[in-house]
Amino acid sequence: MRSDRMLALTLAILLAAGLAGADQRIVQNHKQDAFTMMGQTQPPVDEQHVSWIGERKLRMDQGSTSTIVDIDAAKMYVLDHDAKSYIEIDLPVDLEKVMPPGMAEQMMAMLNFQITVTPSTETKKIGEWNATRYDLKLTSAMMTVDAVLWASTETPVDFAEYHDLYANIVSLQPGMSGMADQLRRVDGFVIAQDATMTMQMMGETTVGSSDTVVSIEQADPPAATYAPPADYAREDFDYMKMMQSR
Repeated sequence: MRSDRMLALTLAILLAAGLAGADQRIVQNHKQDAFTMMGQTQPPVDEQHVSWIGERKLRMDQGSTSTIVDIDAAKMYVLDHDAKSYIEIDLPVDLEKVMPPGMAEQMMAMLNFQITVTPSTETKKIGEWNATRYDLKLTSAMMTVDAVLWASTETPVDFAEYHDLYANIVSLQPGMSGMADQLRRVDGFVIAQDATMTMQMMGETTVGSSDTVVSIEQADPPAATYAPPADYAREDFDYMKMMQSR
């Protein structure tokens, strides 16, 4: 898995939140520092991410990739917009079935995260919302992530409901089984976060990132928001290829 794609997936998990009722559209600004690892330089990232939350459905658009969860269909789709293709995954995700033989155990050993969320009494206003600080720490043999989360109870968010949807995406990442439970300790919707990831096995490479929600609105989703486009080709599921393209 490319390190920058792993980082993007890991940090996306930190901003778990959800919306009840009619479809909701969340826009957030995502920034990631440039970094060099193993002689290769990854450029900085500055882009907008958009999420749609419907009834028992979720879509997350991040760069050239979209991930769709459809609970009623018991399916998750990962779309590659550059290739105009998608893969289909049965829910609930079983890593033993979707990974090559023996890989799940190896990945779990390397990425078995210890996850803690620590509340504080520090508050500040971010955009139109008053927010409270939480400190999150993930540690494994391969990497450490330290993040400051700012959560608000003033948004139209049912984050507990969203965890049930987002947990399906989390389940694709080995070692993240405890993330959803720890994030339930956060009272409110995470509207901003700053994170630093240190990869111990890659020469102590450190990468910083930030995410800030800029809008939450009720909206009518475009047609087929929660399904692959009709002109996209379905590909056979290949776990390693999927992770490399994220």
